[in-house]
Amino acid sequence: MKEKKNLVLLPNFTCHSLRHTFTTRLVEAGVNIKVIQNLCGHSRSDVTLDIYTTVTKELKQAEFDDFQKKLKEKKQEWKNRQEEDA
Repeated sequence: MKEKKNLVLLPNFTCHSLRHTFTTRLVEAGVNIKVIQNLCGHSRSDVTLDIYTTVTKELKQAEFDDFQKKLKEKKQEWKNRQEEDA
């Protein structure tokens, strides 16, 4: 007789953990915080941000990459201005 294995296709999670993930992903997608607050039914946006969202490694990296890009653009603008003044 074959032994039955209890296969787990998904890790253990709760509906509440899905709520946190959903909120985090909305923030990562750039959805307005007031819209997210309303979707979650929170009376205050600080609850939405402080309790229901997580800063992921991917979000940190994307924000840092965007910051570096802006710095390079500003540096180029400064360099162009210097050349125009010369």
